[in-house]
Amino acid sequence: MSHSAYADRAGVIGFGSRCPAAALPTARHPDLERLKSQVSGLARVGHDNKKLLVLGVPEAATSDEAVDALARFSEKVYARLRKASI
Repeated sequence: MSHSAYADRAGVIGFGSRCPAAALPTARHPDLERLKSQVSGLARVGHDNKKLLVLGVPEAATSDEAVDALARFSEKVYARLRKASI
């Protein structure tokens, strides 16, 4: 089974077996704990000290900027996942 990390337009990251309709996928991996670990290592912690945020998405002035920030974040997550698998 593969697990997903995803983010909404506010940059809030979530995890689950599938990506909700209102969110964009960030990464997929069969090991949920490894996925959470790599995403958490790159994410920013929200003001409530609970939410994880994709860097650059909350500050993005346009949806295009938000998608670009999410794509950069996703690339970094996948790079960390590949490195952790070696």
